[in-house]
Formats: sequence, structure tokens, C-alpha cells
Amino acid sequence: MTGTDETTFAVVGGGIVGASVAYHLSERTDEPVTVYERGDPGGETTRKSTAMIGVSGPEPLHELRTYGIRLYNDLLADPTAAPRYQSAGRLRVTTDPDVAAGFAQLADAAAGRADRDAPESTPIEGIDAATLEHGTAAFVPGEEIRGRLLVPPVNAEELEGALYRPEYGHISGDRDRLGAGELARELLERAKRNGVTVESRTEVTEIRTAAGRVVGIETRPTGRADPDANPDPGVNADSDPGANSSAEPNATVVEARNVICAAGPWNPELAATAGVEVPVEHVRSPVFALDLDRPLPYTLPMIKSHESSVGIHPKRRDRILVTYTPRRDGDGEPAEKRRDPSAVPNTPRESERRTALRWAERLVPRLADATLADEWVGVGTKTPDGAPIVGRTAVEGLSLAVTGAGIQLAPAVGDVLARRLVDGETTPHNDALAPSRFADGPDR
Repeated sequence: MTGTDETTFAVVGGGIVGASVAYHLSERTDEPVTVYERGDPGGETTRKSTAMIGVSGPEPLHELRTYGIRLYNDLLADPTAAPRYQSAGRLRVTTDPDVAAGFAQLADAAAGRADRDAPESTPIEGIDAATLEHGTAAFVPGEEIRGRLLVPPVNAEELEGALYRPEYGHISGDRDRLGAGELARELLERAKRNGVTVESRTEVTEIRTAAGRVVGIETRPTGRADPDANPDPGVNADSDPGANSSAEPNATVVEARNVICAAGPWNPELAATAGVEVPVEHVRSPVFALDLDRPLPYTLPMIKSHESSVGIHPKRRDRILVTYTPRRDGDGEPAEKRRDPSAVPNTPRESERRTALRWAERLVPRLADATLADEWVGVGTKTPDGAPIVGRTAVEGLSLAVTGAGIQLAPAVGDVLARRLVDGETTPHNDALAPSRFADGPDR
């Protein structure tokens, strides 16, 4: 051990969720708040995100997302870092006429136009009427796509229909090609103005407890590379299994009365050191960055293929991200399962690359001439009911800040948790978010 430090609030994770928690704590307390990030702020899971933002969905998600939109409006009005927002809209497309008919029924139900005497619509995997609540959704038949939407490169002849959701957009930035990292840094810069300390390249290896409560954490330096020296997520230090091999073995004990797990896919491993189970699965998501032979002279909406789970995300006029969430992994196992995120290779499988690019070219043929400039694998988090896990655990002093939609829900997660920890406030959605909904605990 190299010594002992002290803080009141130890926030583990410097991505978008940890940054939001730190910012909101700093707005409510003068007590010491320290963020511990194993790499550099916004440089891990957040950095690999496509940073899509929208507000539709059922409660409590709609209200949580609305809070995030309001906060981002304030941040982007006078930024200290370099996040930018691009409104683009979102198209969920299908090549199946039965799914298209289901899309039409869902759009009518969301708009209150459904015929009460009509039979209920057939459930469509991955989307239902609740998904479209509190947002704008229009069904566009395949034969009308080119007559109603300006999407010149889209192969509309292949499509039976689409759900168009105009309120969606994405975050971009100067230093970070995806933009999500810039958003985390924006929140951390504001938190630091309020006195928050950020310990970069410092890994929390253990949450220390005694007599059923948190007493501190154990940390060690990692020596990980600064992502600003290499702006592409595909060649981040995550791609090197030995990236931590040079870390110093000496550990530091930090005394802390409160520890907040905001470490994304590393939360289960971290909380387990305190005897707390985090009931999540991990979602493996390959991403392929395509550079176009010539820039697009227009803004293209995000396009998601219902049949293949392949997405097309325009991030710059000359760069398109193609995402793919396999339903099964390479060994035939369910793609959603508990994983060691540090052990997930950062290179997509050849079968994933082939599927993703084939569907992308089918939907937007000009992508066949694009250059594969980069690729990487993100590891996301999925909770059992799709809602965040936010609040105190059965171990006194240990709280969770867990969400699978970091960019959209991180602001509200930080706000809810700061209100709970600093002021003892509960929200109308406390039971819907509390860790105790999956097990007995103090927030139930």
C-alpha cells in the first residue's frame, strides 16, 4: 500500500454516467467528491457510443429522457468542452410486408387513431406502442418513401415501409469523432468548477466494507494511454489485452463514506467486491466506420433495419457508422449475457463484419464504394426491465448508477441519485428505479 486518502463521495467511472453523478452531486453539496476513471474521462464505453438522443417511450423513461434533453439544451447553449448536436431523425425500416402492416398499426395507436373495433396488432419484436409514446412517429409505406422523405441514397425499392421519428438526433464533437466523450467531458469540466476532483488512469480494484457498510475503496494507477492521442475508438487501449500490464502494483486506500458504482459494464465486477449483485446482462455491439468517397451534400437520418438489427448512423458528411447487435454470439449463445468487459476483443468477428456491411449496402447502395476506415466492439448494459438501476443498495454507503442508455438517461440518473444521497429526496419513480426492486434493500 502506498498510503491512505479520503473523500466523502467516491464516484467510480468517468464516462457519461459517472460524469453526470459527479456534476449533480457538486450542484448540491460542498462535501468532497472524487471521480475515479481507469482510463481517461469519457474514453471507454461512452466513447464507443453512437450518442443517439430522443425522448419517446413509456414512463418513467420519457420523463427521465426529457430531463436529459433540458440539461443538454443548457450545456450546449454555453459549452466549456466541444459537444455538438445534429438533428437528423430516425427511420426504422422493414423489408417484410407483415412487419410494415404492424408498423402502421403501431403508429396509429401511438397517435390515438387506432380503430377500437380492429383486432390487436401482432407484437413486433423489439418495438411496441409504448416505445412510441410521448414522441412523434409516422408510418411511411415503402412506395411513398421517396415521395415524402429526402433520402436520396436509400434503396426504397427494397423496403415495405418505415417508421419515421423526426425528433431524434446525435451528439458529435471536435476531439472525439463520435461526440459522446465530449459530452462526458463537458459535465466533468462543470463539476471541476464546483470543486470535484477527477483521478484519471486510476482503477478502483475493490470496495472496502466493514460491519455491513462502506468504509472506502482501493485503487491503483493503470498507466493507460490518453485517447486524445489517438481519436479512434477502434484503436483505443481497450484493444490491447495487455494495456494494463505496466500498471504499478502499489495500491492506495481511499476512505469514503459513499461509493457510487457508475462504471458501465464493469459495475457487476466492482459491486461484487462489496457482496452486491448487479442484475444486468452485457450486450456486445460491433461498429464499423465507413469513409465515403465523396461527402454527402445533405443530412441523412439514422436508419435501423428491423430484420437485421443493423443500423446506419451518419456522424459526419464523409463518415458513416454501421452498427450491428447480433442476436446470437459467435458460439451460438445468446448475445446478451454476463461478460468480463475487459476480456471482450475489440475486433469484430468476420461473420459480423460480413452481415453488417451486406445489409448496409443493401439499404444504402453507395456504401459499397466506401472505405472501411475503422472498427471496434462496444459492450453495453441491459437491465432486466429496461429501466436504470439507481439508488442505495443493502450495503450502507454503496449506491448504483446503472443504465443501458447512458447518453439519454445519464443526466436523470445523476439528478435522482444526488437528490437521494445529499437531500434524502425521493422521486415519483423511486420504486421503478431502485436496486431493491430486484432484491430487498433500503430504497424499497
